[in-house]
Amino acid sequence: MKYRLVVYLYLFTFFSYSQDYKIFQKKLSPNIPLEIAEQKIDSFVNNATKILPPIEIADHYHEYGLWYFQKWNIIKDITLLEKAFFYTEKSKNIKKAISNIDQQSLNKTLYNLGHFSFRKHDFFEAIKYYSEIIKANGTKKRLLFSHIALGETYTKIGDFHKALHILEKGIELAGSDKLYQKNIIDGYIQLADTYSLMGYEEYSSEIQSNLQKADSILDLVSFNTIRHKNYIYQIEGNRLLKTKKYLQANFFFHKTLENLYSGDSYNKAITYNSLGVSFHNLRKLDSAQFYIQKSISVAPNFTPAHENMGDLYIEQKDFIKGLQAYQKAIDYSVSNDKNSGYKNLITIQELEVTVNKYDLLHHLIQKANGWMQYYLYDKDKNHLIEALETFKLADKLVDIIRFESTEYKSKLFWREQGASLYRKAVETCYLLKKPEEAYYFMEKNKALLLLEDITNEQAKENTKLPVVIAKREFALKKEIYLSENELNSSQKQPKDSIQIIKDKVYKNKRLYEQFVDSISKIYPEYAVNKKKITVLPHYTFTTKYILEDEVVLQYILDKDHGYGLLTSSNKSIFFEIKDVPVLIEDIKLLRKQSSQWFVHQEQVTAYQKNANSIFQKLIPPSVHTLVKGKKITIVPDYTLQQISFDALTTSAQPHSYFIKDAEIRYAYSMSYLDRKEQVTNISKYPFIGFAPVTFSNNKLGDLPLSKDEVLSISSLYNGDTILEEKATKANFLDTIQAYKVIHLSTHADIGDIVDPWIAFRDQKLSLHEIYATKNQSDMVVLSACKTSLGELKLGEGIMSLARGFFHSGAKSVVSSLWATNDKSSQELMLDFYKKLDKGETKASALRNAKLDYIRTHTGSELSPFYWGSLILIGDNSPITLSQNTYYWYWAGSLALLMLIISVFYIRRKKQKG
Repeated sequence: MKYRLVVYLYLFTFFSYSQDYKIFQKKLSPNIPLEIAEQKIDSFVNNATKILPPIEIADHYHEYGLWYFQKWNIIKDITLLEKAFFYTEKSKNIKKAISNIDQQSLNKTLYNLGHFSFRKHDFFEAIKYYSEIIKANGTKKRLLFSHIALGETYTKIGDFHKALHILEKGIELAGSDKLYQKNIIDGYIQLADTYSLMGYEEYSSEIQSNLQKADSILDLVSFNTIRHKNYIYQIEGNRLLKTKKYLQANFFFHKTLENLYSGDSYNKAITYNSLGVSFHNLRKLDSAQFYIQKSISVAPNFTPAHENMGDLYIEQKDFIKGLQAYQKAIDYSVSNDKNSGYKNLITIQELEVTVNKYDLLHHLIQKANGWMQYYLYDKDKNHLIEALETFKLADKLVDIIRFESTEYKSKLFWREQGASLYRKAVETCYLLKKPEEAYYFMEKNKALLLLEDITNEQAKENTKLPVVIAKREFALKKEIYLSENELNSSQKQPKDSIQIIKDKVYKNKRLYEQFVDSISKIYPEYAVNKKKITVLPHYTFTTKYILEDEVVLQYILDKDHGYGLLTSSNKSIFFEIKDVPVLIEDIKLLRKQSSQWFVHQEQVTAYQKNANSIFQKLIPPSVHTLVKGKKITIVPDYTLQQISFDALTTSAQPHSYFIKDAEIRYAYSMSYLDRKEQVTNISKYPFIGFAPVTFSNNKLGDLPLSKDEVLSISSLYNGDTILEEKATKANFLDTIQAYKVIHLSTHADIGDIVDPWIAFRDQKLSLHEIYATKNQSDMVVLSACKTSLGELKLGEGIMSLARGFFHSGAKSVVSSLWATNDKSSQELMLDFYKKLDKGETKASALRNAKLDYIRTHTGSELSPFYWGSLILIGDNSPITLSQNTYYWYWAGSLALLMLIISVFYIRRKKQKG
């Protein structure tokens, strides 16, 4: 009887709790007061969990997590989001402990965990949960949701290529199923958004195509499409604005405004501002001012609108108002209530704690440009001094952004910002006659862009950075961001409270610095991307690299302006390059002329005239006088990386090539060159040559002379060769770490669509893969077509195979600027190696091989096509590889060792006696 009573009581309690919570679950909505809902949830946790079966407990926890998230969506209190995650994670843990759990039920909980993690900015956690769903292969609906969400998450951490891949897989998974039209639309819009982050101009067609696909489906659906339409209008409007189709852009911006709800002040401000920028570009200044002012009125702290108002005032020659507007943008970036004078320079401390660092960087650059415009108007040099100080501040902000930002901007961002900041800073130095400061900005520009060759995500992959370390890094950066955000929203609190939050910001930054230091020893190749960019000090530069017979010529330019800086032991010459747009067109023509041999005299004359015109712009008479007979290191920029200075002509005389006047080598930057020269590469063997000769890819022609080239060179040093069917990609990757000189005689291309590549017998090796390799070589010789060329980007120069080999360890690279002739290339290469073996420096050996070729050939064979393509980049030390040298080296070492042993033995014997 007693036992039966216990059972009845248990069943009654179970039934009561079940009924109670079923009623509560049905009424559970974000509108329930927080206190009442939490009392019910606490009661459930304390009592019902002891009675209900595990799956019901898990389902309740799942619902409570969802309720807290919905409540967070209204109140935006982070503790609610933390509770949402807490209860959902409890649900997940219970479900995973149930052996026969329904995978669909578990996937719903995992999806919520991914979504809540995403909202908390714990992107690595989100990736983990979404990936788990995809791996488990649940229902089509949940898989589709997870693909779209995972793609968006990869976009957030800047891993754009993974984002594109996973989004496309999601859309493919959905197929033409009408049940998932909304998700397919989301996928296409997210694809367009990801491409826009990679660059509106570069990926304009991809953005447009995906938006059109999304829009075509929207016309077929029955649900409310306003939100999706707005996304499409905003992205398409921005694309048209960036591609200078202003009238079409305005149409989409107006469509956006029609659909925005009245309280959406932020998006209204963005759209009004975009209209203002568009009208400014259309030269309708009154309309531009009207819309930018509307943007400011709906959201006074929307800083881009203040900057654009500054641009308008500057154009109208109202410089004080323009500078005040720029300063207002800067003030709002660092504080909501600050109101300083237009001559104000914010402090480094303010730079460090601001949240909107990317916007602030642009505001600082525009303010500096405003000061320069003011100088051009009234020639007051004080304005230039103000501009230079502002550029210096922007440069410091670049270091802070690169070190600690939680966002991973695309390389496009750094190219645009670098081209804007550093080229204009050099112009300011030119006007102020400050070559030493110009040297710094030129070097900083090159150093920044060299480090931005690969994305942060590629760097992690190349260095095989463990996920746990990547997560730790992201968590530390997130703490910096959150504390800065807290500071930004607490400006009206008492000073003591603000100081406490500032201290918190600084503490988080110090923790991140310690983290970077800790991984530097284990993952130096990854940590180098985190460290502050160091520029070789000017004093060290002049002491180490400027000698009586050695000079350095550096360039910086964009599409409209350019400057050169020659540093010699006598003096420095700082000069402006005239007519840069014309120069760029001349260089395009020169590249075409260089890529073919001359058949008749008219071609020779045309080349001579064009090459001399370019020479006069790049090396004016005062510079030419100082470099004659010298060794010259050239640091080119932008389109100048596409030409061989050797083959420029110094006068109207036939074949007056610059190579006859000077020994030339090239460098990506002097700071980079110096770092490379400090590295000691230890290689076991002297030489290895690769020559596939024929290729699995039918589109690549045979190279019958390449085998002879490699065998001839190898015979000089008794080196190793890997030829024909053995010259595979795998064999190359397995052997390159052991050799002092690596010689590749094969096909290569810059790749118009895909990455640049170099071909082996079976496969191509891409630039991305080269970055992931390691070598210990003193020199890599790329006897292949166009190995120094690559995709030309403003501010970046050439993204080339040569640079990839530098990154992977090589101290110098010999490579080609255009498709070479097999026979002349073989002749030059063999002569180059013979001269190296006699003890000449690399640059001297290459120059003398070219001069020998010019002296011993006539007619069309004198065309630069045959001899001008090969260039040396990097270290110029001599290399001795011959067998005899190695024999005497080891024999001498052995003799010295025997002598030491003998002395030691005699001394010991004497001591015993």
